[in-house]
Amino acid sequence: MMQRIWMIVSLVAGWTGLASGQGCAMTQDCLNPNNTPDFNDCIPKALEKIAPPQPMNGTGWANVTGGGACAADTDCHKGKCVKGACVCNNDGVTAGAHCDDVMIQCPEYKESACCSWQQNRALASNFQLISSFFGSDSGGCDACAANVMRLWCGLVCSPNQADFMQMHLPYPSINYRMDPMTGVDHVKVLEMNVNLSTPFTCGLFDSCKNTPLVSLTDALKSSVGFLNYQAQTGSIGHGQFIHLHFGRNDSFFNHSMLQCDNYSIVTDPREWTALPAQAKMLSSIANPLSPKQCPCAACRKTCNAPSNSSTHVTLVDKPISVWSGFDAPLVGIVYAGIAVFTAIIYSVAQRKR
Repeated sequence: MMQRIWMIVSLVAGWTGLASGQGCAMTQDCLNPNNTPDFNDCIPKALEKIAPPQPMNGTGWANVTGGGACAADTDCHKGKCVKGACVCNNDGVTAGAHCDDVMIQCPEYKESACCSWQQNRALASNFQLISSFFGSDSGGCDACAANVMRLWCGLVCSPNQADFMQMHLPYPSINYRMDPMTGVDHVKVLEMNVNLSTPFTCGLFDSCKNTPLVSLTDALKSSVGFLNYQAQTGSIGHGQFIHLHFGRNDSFFNHSMLQCDNYSIVTDPREWTALPAQAKMLSSIANPLSPKQCPCAACRKTCNAPSNSSTHVTLVDKPISVWSGFDAPLVGIVYAGIAVFTAIIYSVAQRKR
């Protein structure tokens, strides 16, 4: 009887695009080795009918971190053998009994998710880049980095994905585009429409707009430009192209935001548990004694607050320059890393031609 009821619900979902507020519009069932750009053999794919979300367990999911029996460090891959049991590197990525798997990146959706374990691995690689580009250790803002991770966790893993995501083209919604990041033409992509809440969009951009990467890049200096760069320019190499739409409809994707001038909420156990795994490793979030504010260079709102304050502060009439407190050598190293990473991508792309 229950099986027949579920079949009816599934049929309705296929017709309306909704299943009682829950449902998945796309997935990925293949693995892209090393998250290689422009890898046409493996990209996300549209679901022909809305599918129910699933818990993050079973094959491909790492639900334990360490604890596997070992005799030497070599038994523990990315970890060490301590008193006969593996202890994994604490990096927000490594997991598995023998430290040879990938940690669940979006634990907020652990019990009900639209993402596959293959997508979880891709998120792990992408989140490492987000930490490097937007985090406080590179002169940015940890609130921004965490918020960007939350965005991608929501788009890929939210159990309500079908509410705010539809395919842009008739099934299977495949198109081919040039990847501006690598110069490779005719890259296979899944094209989607995604609806984002306007307050969410503004909150996300507010936490990121004064980070060095955003404030020095013309294409990123508006909320729409910032999001389109990620959803389109930066996504083609990963097999997707997202058309973003904004509004205040209840079905549009929305999420609470960490504020750049005060994100002490992360000390709340429930908030901490829901944070993306790599967001928990960001320096000002990982250290319980660290002020939950971003540097003045990345968040002008903090500039009239004591350096050890965790209270909400008010805007100053004339915020100090975005360059105040700017760690030029550190950011230079980050930008050099970006250049090297881009060169590697281009080299791989040239060899594939």
